[in-house]
Amino acid sequence: MRRRILAQLSSRNLPMVAALALLGVSALPLDAFAQDRSWPPQYRRDRAQLALEASGSLASLRGEALGSATDGTGFDVMGSVGVSVLSLGGGYQRSTHSLGGDNAVVQGVFFEPRIALPLVARNFTPFVYGRVARLQRSFETGVGESTTNGTGLGAGLGTYVWLAPNVQLNTTVGWTDLRFGDAGDVSIFPITGRTTGSSWGVRAGLTLGFDRWGR
Repeated sequence: MRRRILAQLSSRNLPMVAALALLGVSALPLDAFAQDRSWPPQYRRDRAQLALEASGSLASLRGEALGSATDGTGFDVMGSVGVSVLSLGGGYQRSTHSLGGDNAVVQGVFFEPRIALPLVARNFTPFVYGRVARLQRSFETGVGESTTNGTGLGAGLGTYVWLAPNVQLNTTVGWTDLRFGDAGDVSIFPITGRTTGSSWGVRAGLTLGFDRWGR
């Protein structure tokens, strides 16, 4: 008889017992389940990180954007803010090219977003980037100076290699489409009308900041 009564009570109170058990589990702190979990960067709520970057560059020209100018060397400087796997940066670029015994200079400001790739390994973080630039092409000779405005639109692949906390070696390789307006005075810059071309470029330098960006 006692067993029958206990069985009836248990069957009647089963929903209540289950509800109490669920409440007990839900009352446990969430940290008890997540304290040992390492979230990938694309799922973390990271604080914004800042970085300053300076790089030397080498550009190989194609097309008529700079006439018969040779490949050139230059530099970039950039400031960036990054959160999780995305960073947004802006800066200044300049390169110098030889053209008929004189120098042609391409310089301007640019905007460059970057996205870290899910291939992080130890101190190595790869990324892809895009670049939009407002450029100025200038060429000076003994008879005057020709200055033309243009644009650059490019993309590429890069890496960060962590050398120390908040210090990284950065390298990139990319392609840029170049477009410039009419030079105006053919006696100074021997190209008429609008000109287009492209360049393949590599950059290498140092980045200060981004201690854990993309990782």
